[in-house]
Amino acid sequence: MGFENKRVVIVGGGLGGMAFLNAALYAGLKNVQLYEQAPQFAEVGAGVNITSNANRVLDAFGLQESMTRKSSQRVPQSSLNLGKHLASIDRNTSEGSAPYTLHFEDGTTAEADIVIGCDGIKSNVRRDMGLGDSPNYSGQVVYRGFVDYKDLPEETAQLLRKTVNFRGPKRHVLILPIGNQETKTDRAAIIGFMSESLDSWDSESWMSRSDIDSLQEHVRDWCPQVQDIIAGLRKSSPDQKMLKQALYVRDPIDKWYEMKEGQKDAGIILLGDSAHSTLPHQGQGTCMAIESGIALATVLRHWKNDDLQGAFQFYQDLRKPRTDRVTQTSYEAGKLGSSESPDEMNDKFNPTALGERMKWIMEYNVLEDLKIKGAELLDFHDSRL
Repeated sequence: MGFENKRVVIVGGGLGGMAFLNAALYAGLKNVQLYEQAPQFAEVGAGVNITSNANRVLDAFGLQESMTRKSSQRVPQSSLNLGKHLASIDRNTSEGSAPYTLHFEDGTTAEADIVIGCDGIKSNVRRDMGLGDSPNYSGQVVYRGFVDYKDLPEETAQLLRKTVNFRGPKRHVLILPIGNQETKTDRAAIIGFMSESLDSWDSESWMSRSDIDSLQEHVRDWCPQVQDIIAGLRKSSPDQKMLKQALYVRDPIDKWYEMKEGQKDAGIILLGDSAHSTLPHQGQGTCMAIESGIALATVLRHWKNDDLQGAFQFYQDLRKPRTDRVTQTSYEAGKLGSSESPDEMNDKFNPTALGERMKWIMEYNVLEDLKIKGAELLDFHDSRL
């Protein structure tokens, strides 16, 4: 039976929202619209790490070849609505009306049977559900930028063609090679995690552009390769600035959804950072959103009856133990990476130790977990999984 014909509205077109939309179209949900507050989709400068547990989902979508070369458009424009900042959600009570009416700041509205809140840690959907808890500052900011390999000395460029971590007391700089030489998109992503107070933070947003000098002050006495990186950042930035983000996190919540009073087939549910914000130290924020996207879309499409609360609860029971553990271990990994005494942590912070630490994340297969735990609850006879 499932909910394939229900009006599904996604709020938020970031990684969580796009992951769910792709999964919904793949699974066969027929009436899905996404509403994103930004006027257009564009790069924001943040590196995204997609590890094997999430790549299994993308490979199932048939995206392996295109993802290997370079990202490409995967959803129809007819499903996307831009410039839509959520103002409020009405829970309608009049007979014949849609369960929910979403109001946007531009005066437009949308009707829905099911609302998926994918609007991140500052989620307006979460706020509308009455979850008014405040995010907690993690104690760190992250500087993000890119360096072209041609702007580095040859020896440093070769070093940075693999993942490298430069560490100092209570701070570290992670280098991730991105793109590939075949498509001439290869460059080094620079991610600097620095312990800072927020006393000097003068932006109303958690993300702003900061002088490269601010990062240099943190690493002024570090090794020559780090000084090469600073010089490369300056060459790639005409205004001598780079992205700077204050890292916040929310405490896990006990319930991710609410049901429409008097209806068993209408409700609101949170997905991704709106439900379980994750610090970036294990690179799993995107991966958790991809896993959750395919899980929720599959549950909604293949649920055996019209009990949406049962479907929501099954989805939460499937995902919450894993996302809670990822949230906690990501926090712990950040502490390891930026310990006060880096040299004393080498036995815990090296490729072998980190590989073992991440094994439970990487080896997980959400598709298999769905099939096993949902065997009695989901009807997979026409599933593409």
